[in-house]
Amino acid sequence: MTTFDIPSLDEVRSAPPQRDKLPGRCLPYYVSAGEGQRYELGGQLVTVIARPEDTGGQFGAAYIYGGKGVETPFFAHDHEHRFLYVTDGALQLWLPGETQRLIAGDSVTIPAGTPYAYRMTAHRNRFLSWLTVGDAHRWIQASGTATASHVFDATARASAARQSELAEQFGVRILDLEKKDLSPMTGTTLPRNASPYVLFAGEGDRWAGVDELNTYLARPNNTDGNYFAVHTIGAKTAYIPRHFHRQHTENFFCLEGRLLLHVNGQEILLTKGDFVHAPAGTVHAFAFDSHSTQMLGLLTTGVFEKFFEYMNTPTDAHIHVEGSGKEFPAEGFARARAELDLEVVGPPPERGARG
Repeated sequence: MTTFDIPSLDEVRSAPPQRDKLPGRCLPYYVSAGEGQRYELGGQLVTVIARPEDTGGQFGAAYIYGGKGVETPFFAHDHEHRFLYVTDGALQLWLPGETQRLIAGDSVTIPAGTPYAYRMTAHRNRFLSWLTVGDAHRWIQASGTATASHVFDATARASAARQSELAEQFGVRILDLEKKDLSPMTGTTLPRNASPYVLFAGEGDRWAGVDELNTYLARPNNTDGNYFAVHTIGAKTAYIPRHFHRQHTENFFCLEGRLLLHVNGQEILLTKGDFVHAPAGTVHAFAFDSHSTQMLGLLTTGVFEKFFEYMNTPTDAHIHVEGSGKEFPAEGFARARAELDLEVVGPPPERGARG
């Protein structure tokens, strides 16, 4: 059994965020777009931005970038859930009983044990790959080739024999299944349990807040409580109060625009493709620094799910309202402080402030 180096909350709170370097311990860090550990695997560039040793064994994350025609066999993960979010290009995806075509903003939630496969169908395709353990990314590292490049090699071919040889070591089963062209079944709603599904851009459980729209892409009941995923789009905003969590980790991905994060006294500007890992104990706050900024939040575990309901109201809208006139939901925030894993340590920081 792997043992992970998990610092105390006090050590996490006092640690400045590392930049463009995977820490090897469960500490706050920032990775800018294109940085991380990069591997070439059969025409795909896999950029690992979080390993189990960086997250206390909670998850692994990578961006996968490839060209038209790259495809995988069917495989399944015995011990981990996978979440994919398309940022560029298009994918054809096979799930049990359905075939889907995904474009930017679409996501797929794949429980452990689910057979699936994908084919890249645009000339430049990129998606975020999130795994609740991170073993499949370790499989990629073991069967791929380390590279200094930031682009995929369109002429490269994967060694199927090498991948198959190593798969079992990392809880991956390669399956001999036919890729049938089936009708889509999912795409517009979240299921009630941990079953595989696609969610198209703009769909999901939506909640309107102060000049922003929050959409659940996956809820804890879809992931066996391992994590949940929230997409946020909003107007330029002030920082929220500085706070930390004792029981869960927050992970911030900038999808569009400019996102400011204040992390243990340091301000970090995120643009498209940038990532911040804020483990339990990290004192942080965020603000949107440009109009119509988009952020993906992946939170482990699911203990903080109700925060977005306490702070927002349900809506059928697909876009936020600017100048809504709504005030900061003080009552909802007070309820979150009383009931959820939320400890406020100070007022909102000012832009450009340190400390």
